[in-house]
Amino acid sequence: MTLSSLSKQPIDESIIREQVLSTDNHDGRHFNTNFILSDAEKILRLGMGTTEEVLVEKLNQVVELDNIYEQLSYHIRQVSIEIVSGLNAKMANQQHSTTIGILRKLCWYSWEDKMVLMLAAFSIIYGGYILLDSRLCKGVPKLGGLAKKLGSLIQNNLVETPPSYVQKVVVDCLNSMLELTKCVVELKQCPYYSPPPSVVLALPMATYWIATTLINVSAACACDTQHFKVHHQNELEELTTLIAKILATFSPELTKKKAEESFQILRHAWYYNSSNRVELFKLIFNVKDDDEEIFKRDFWHGLNYWRDHQTDLLLITSGFDISHEQIDFLNWYYGNASPYIIWIPIMKHNATWTSEDEHHFEKVKEKMCDLFWLNDPQKRLLPQFPRFVKEELFPKFKMRWGEEAILVSIDRKGRIVHPNVMHMILTWAHYIQENTIGVQRLYNITPLIEKEVKEGTSGVNRVVPEIDQMIRDFLHNIEDRINAWASSIESKIQEVQDQSTPYHSDREKDLWQQETTWSLHLLAPKFQSYQAIGGLINDWIQEEKYIFLYGGNDIKWVQEFTSKVREVGSKIQLNIELVYVGRNKKIRRIIDEKRMTHSPLHNSKSIWWFWTRLRSMFLSRIHYLDVTNCLVKEYNNDEILQGLKKLLAYESTNTTIEGWALLSKGAKVIVCGHGTKMLQVMNEYQIWKENIAPKGFGQAFKDHHDMIFMNRHSCCTLEYPINLDQIPENETCHECSRSMHKFLTFTCCHGHDVDSDKA
Repeated sequence: MTLSSLSKQPIDESIIREQVLSTDNHDGRHFNTNFILSDAEKILRLGMGTTEEVLVEKLNQVVELDNIYEQLSYHIRQVSIEIVSGLNAKMANQQHSTTIGILRKLCWYSWEDKMVLMLAAFSIIYGGYILLDSRLCKGVPKLGGLAKKLGSLIQNNLVETPPSYVQKVVVDCLNSMLELTKCVVELKQCPYYSPPPSVVLALPMATYWIATTLINVSAACACDTQHFKVHHQNELEELTTLIAKILATFSPELTKKKAEESFQILRHAWYYNSSNRVELFKLIFNVKDDDEEIFKRDFWHGLNYWRDHQTDLLLITSGFDISHEQIDFLNWYYGNASPYIIWIPIMKHNATWTSEDEHHFEKVKEKMCDLFWLNDPQKRLLPQFPRFVKEELFPKFKMRWGEEAILVSIDRKGRIVHPNVMHMILTWAHYIQENTIGVQRLYNITPLIEKEVKEGTSGVNRVVPEIDQMIRDFLHNIEDRINAWASSIESKIQEVQDQSTPYHSDREKDLWQQETTWSLHLLAPKFQSYQAIGGLINDWIQEEKYIFLYGGNDIKWVQEFTSKVREVGSKIQLNIELVYVGRNKKIRRIIDEKRMTHSPLHNSKSIWWFWTRLRSMFLSRIHYLDVTNCLVKEYNNDEILQGLKKLLAYESTNTTIEGWALLSKGAKVIVCGHGTKMLQVMNEYQIWKENIAPKGFGQAFKDHHDMIFMNRHSCCTLEYPINLDQIPENETCHECSRSMHKFLTFTCCHGHDVDSDKA
């Protein structure tokens, strides 16, 4: 960064840097940098943007600024003197000495603060040039002490009318210095960002060239036009180019700093506090005002629409990768629970959308009947939000591009209260919004009080004939006070609930605490499930029937097992219900055609719901055990988790087992096992039939099942989703108790059909 035009023998850069660093003795002092820089910029901009017309009011503002600078450290005045003293410098080494002198006078300040103080000092000189211009002094009642002090400083160097301050080259140079100084100051004032070493190392020389440039600009302003063109134009143009190069070093870091600041503000609002959801949305979406229409479902909505609605769920997808089944389920769920769901696609790339992207976006929108979607996400999403999703939300679930969508729940203040409620709503559906908090009315207390009062006033009616009426009034008053108290408590509960959301981690915890045993109700919920089996088997549960849920990929095993269950059931005159819930659509079709047994999961949608729900229940249960700090031993022995794990292992897409079955009596699960073993129990019915009478069919079946030892069995697999927080290092087989091998599998199903064609 040397200027060959300033001298025939330029000073070596390494020597300059060594001398510049020797002037620094920063002692930690600081001041209101923004205040001083703002005032200095006002004066400089006044001159830079003025031609022949200058308002008197603006000139008076410059005069008033003189009083402000009077209250600042005398260092600014000292630097002003140094700058003016450099007007006579003709050679580069003379300018260099003046520059070093300026830096020595500011040795106690940081490099950023030095720049600000030098600009403030120069603004006094520059403001004086404006005020002393005879063409601009008309209408200014009093110039104050600024012009007088300036006249004594520049002595005979200032011509009567200095036109050079309006020259384009001077304006360009001042603009460059201002931009550089503002850039480094803003970089310094970010608590979340630390400039890289390259920027820190560049600061001393940037400060040096700011000082050198100010000396040159001051000299250019103090000479006539002809002299300016000959002696100063090249120097200022070269300095402007130099400053621009230095700025190019800082500008990218300033952009990073601003992005980091915006990101941290958004992060704080999401995790800790924002005033309300609308303010949070302003940190996410690019909007001009709160009424600007950016969301659409049945019609357009602005941000103000969300001020009064209680439930906000953000459906976040990686690109447009969301299955038809998920969209259908969310549309169905809205019809039953009416949450407000906003779909936000986050693209892997930040480039302009292609025509293919636009086509996919439109196709997905068409399917979202009851979901809100964002108008023009590429334009509306501020860059800090995709970054937040990629760095904070996706890693929380170890998500990859092209994997599952997440459903983020936020409260009325815009804080995250559940980072992915998708598993929660798939598991609990109608139960989520049920209000389980309330005051149990104390109606039973009145008869007790009445009894006590009457016993305590026995015989009083002979003296006080109206005692019975007095007792009735007293009891009525007590009832009123109890009811008023209960209503007050319920009102406070309702107020809290109005400010919250049912889609909260605590609500998920409460729901799991109500489920203490592994039961058929978890597989077939009590309510009529979405395209599933809840309504089919709940009557059987009420009747305490024996129920086999079973699945598999081998039609021969399915036919043999079904036939054997029917045979045994007829021998003992027991109506045993069989329900095929496997994912193999070929077997399902054969069962339906031959009417072998019940097959309620009759299409891809119902298959998707049933097995996706069990998988979500599995993940939700793991989350519940984690948040309740469950001990490792209890975690591994958790009956519900192990039951879900066994079913998912049996029906995994990569399993090689021919079949599996679960036996229950009513809602109670009796045994769940490998198909070969379950069929062997039925084939050996003659061995254990004598135990049916004393023990019952279920217990007799289980005892014989547990007694059978299998030397060989088909391999089963357990697929942990990669978006699980903690994937165990070791897993044991549920059949042979040996350690299972861990593989990395890439599976492509596009989310369109979860049915298996394996046979």
